Amino acid sequence: MLGSSQGSSYPEHSSTGVRQPACRGGAGGVGMSAASRRGVRRPGSSRPPRQRIAFDDAATVRERVEGAAAGLKLRGARRHVLAAVLRLLCGWSRLSDDAVALTQIVELVAAAGERRYDVKTIGRALAGLAAADLIVYRPARGRGARSLIAVHGQFVGDVEVLERDSSGRVITNCGGHSRPDSVTFSGPRPYIDQTKYLPTLRCDRRRPGPRPTEVKVPKGELKTVLDGLPKPMANLPKHLRWKLGSEILQRLKRGWRPDQILDVLTADMPADVQRPYKLAVWRLQRNVVGSGPRLRPLQQAWDAEAAATARAEADDAKARRYADVAAVTSPELRAEVLRADEVKFGRRSKDPVAALAAAARRVAGMFPEMPLAEALARWARDILAQRAEPAVVEPVPAVTSLSTDLLIDLAISGGCDCVVCGSEGGVYRPELPLKSMANVCDQCWPHIAADLAAGEDDAEFEEVIPA
Repeated sequence: MLGSSQGSSYPEHSSTGVRQPACRGGAGGVGMSAASRRGVRRPGSSRPPRQRIAFDDAATVRERVEGAAAGLKLRGARRHVLAAVLRLLCGWSRLSDDAVALTQIVELVAAAGERRYDVKTIGRALAGLAAADLIVYRPARGRGARSLIAVHGQFVGDVEVLERDSSGRVITNCGGHSRPDSVTFSGPRPYIDQTKYLPTLRCDRRRPGPRPTEVKVPKGELKTVLDGLPKPMANLPKHLRWKLGSEILQRLKRGWRPDQILDVLTADMPADVQRPYKLAVWRLQRNVVGSGPRLRPLQQAWDAEAAATARAEADDAKARRYADVAAVTSPELRAEVLRADEVKFGRRSKDPVAALAAAARRVAGMFPEMPLAEALARWARDILAQRAEPAVVEPVPAVTSLSTDLLIDLAISGGCDCVVCGSEGGVYRPELPLKSMANVCDQCWPHIAADLAAGEDDAEFEEVIPA
């Protein structure tokens, strides 16, 4: 039975603990909590959803209670327990909870950095707060029962409980929201903290799955192979037969057909076989190797798809880098970068877009603190400044015949485009006998072609450079 020290019984609750019909308006309009934060329910009872109040109202109630408590100058356990009660009720935007265990208050006080009080101390502190008309406290009665803790009615006279719609959502007046008539009170918390672990970024192009390493073995194929084994292998002990079956099953998973495995195992055998299991394993390890005809096409298709995906990703990366370069550079700067690329690598790039993209990636690592345009300009200046003065090249006299000296020159200058004059306009001439020295420019080719037509070169080539 509640004494005067615990304050008057809270609305909707009688001294016998029987729930009374709810009424609206004022302090009597404050409904009871559906369950505690732990979700504990009374045996055999069906509770409605939790009754909530607005966030602003919860903050107002907290300020009122804290202001009244400041005049009482609470100390020790009472001050810490009152803070925990306000965190339990107003922190969850509710005014009462009829399923509270005193251990919850103990944990809340300890979580705030205070000492871990005994449950008896917590009970005395709650009774003292109720006697001071700050809260309403009804102790638990019976095994498994829970306590009632609520804000005193003097602080909640103008607070109304929020209604719920047919789907259970709290109805509130939120004109700034996209759904002002019905909003959830609090959304579900993610499994991990999204501020530290961002969602996985996915590109539009899906990567292929793992490369296939085995195929599904049809039912009965292993038994077919074991039944077709030659007599020495078929009469193996049970444990060796199991091990041999495991070796055969591995080959079947790698895509080999049963007839191929049987052709290997049933080949001509020596007259006297001392260890048929060793012989079978030896034959399998040396004749049934790699992927079989069932697995090989799957792996080839996967390899082709992976290569196509890699090429597409490389093209996308090249186009993206070139777009970045084109957005911040001028045509003159891009031409200077291409000249520097030609000087650095000793050849003119066949793909200017790829050359500019590679230069952008290169300078990003060399000058990470500089803007892209400035980094490209500095890299081009450094490369062009290191270029040595071009050597004076003496003109090559016109070729009149394929003499021995000419053949020696052809062998020496095999690394140039044109094997005669060294110009870059060399064209492959299949009429010449050696493919390694068949690049001749259009200026030198008429003289060589005339000698080839006259038939003067056959003997010389056979004598100097035998096939």
